[in-house]
Amino acid sequence: MLGLLAALLSAAVYSIGLAVEQRALHGAPSIGVRRPLHLARVLLSNPRWVGGCAMAALGSLGLVVALGLAPVSVVQPAFAGGIAVMLLVTALVLGDPITRGEKAALGLMPVALLLLSLSLGEGGDTGTVPDMPLLPAVSIGTVVACVGAVALASGGGRYVSSAAMGAAAGLAQGTAGLQGKALGGLLADEGLPGAVLPALASPFPYLYALGWAVGIVLFQTSMQRARASITAPVANVAGNVFMVVLGTLIFSEALPDDPLMLALRAGGFALTLVVVVLVRGNGAKAEADTTRMREAAGAA
Repeated sequence: MLGLLAALLSAAVYSIGLAVEQRALHGAPSIGVRRPLHLARVLLSNPRWVGGCAMAALGSLGLVVALGLAPVSVVQPAFAGGIAVMLLVTALVLGDPITRGEKAALGLMPVALLLLSLSLGEGGDTGTVPDMPLLPAVSIGTVVACVGAVALASGGGRYVSSAAMGAAAGLAQGTAGLQGKALGGLLADEGLPGAVLPALASPFPYLYALGWAVGIVLFQTSMQRARASITAPVANVAGNVFMVVLGTLIFSEALPDDPLMLALRAGGFALTLVVVVLVRGNGAKAEADTTRMREAAGAA
């Protein structure tokens, strides 16, 4: 239960950071993945974006701790669904329009969390040691595939939608999440002082940085084209499924033996996917609305 609560708190902090980043991006010059130096200059020279990024990074660190406390099949859905709901709440506070499906998502998320928490009664194992030949191979292969796919799709100046870019960002960030799970395992097994040197001697922080860097470039570009409550859930669907399936395999986490507990775990996971799909909304309309808003801001 502690891991589930840590995931929800981390999701809240992460979501607030995303909302701040989004507001900063909508008032910034246009960015794109084909101009990485310009992208870095635009982002790092914007104090508001840097502050939002710091909050999102703090939320990501909280996720690392949560992944060391509970199975990935519980923590990751809770984190992803929590982000979706928090972004909807932020949209409501800021006066952004939300769809009927997004309102339904607000009602479904508490049910998903209840199912996940009940499934911890016979919890399944929390894996802390990864399969080392498999983890780096999957992580590097996925990041290379994401970069290659986006480069191929955008070749010749072709437009890549925010949804497609968000999905690629989610997969890249999912590889970072797997490293976070490994770091969380070291933290849980060794404690903070004892985990520092083994962590630095492992490939985990460096593969984390690689996945995070690629993911953030793709995600920030997609988030400038549409509101965060559209792009973040798309990224979360891709990253959520990726992390739960591969994380359970790589860390040898056994699912609950009891059929009822297994059904509760599966039902909670499925409902969080429904939540993020409902929140995704109409991506094309959101992109058009965001473009008009940015043009109006530029004209002013």
